[in-house]
Amino acid sequence: MTARPIKTVTITVNQDDHEVPKEKISYDEVVALYLSDGGAGSTEYLIKYSRGHSDNVSGTLAPGNEVKVKDGMRFRVSGTGES
Repeated sequence: MTARPIKTVTITVNQDDHEVPKEKISYDEVVALYLSDGGAGSTEYLIKYSRGHSDNVSGTLAPGNEVKVKDGMRFRVSGTGES
């Protein structure tokens, strides 16, 4: 029996597209994608998302939380603290 391939979706973090597993994404994972794209380091981040699932179309992703992702979902990350 072979493992089923993991389905992925494309999300946008600020201006950059990323393929991620079609499941949930955590606050820390979104921050890591942002930093890998050259985002500015900070002690805290504000993450807003839009184009999400019908039960959670838009909102703010807080530290320690996660949100279900869907294709075309957008995340806007900005630093709120001093680095």
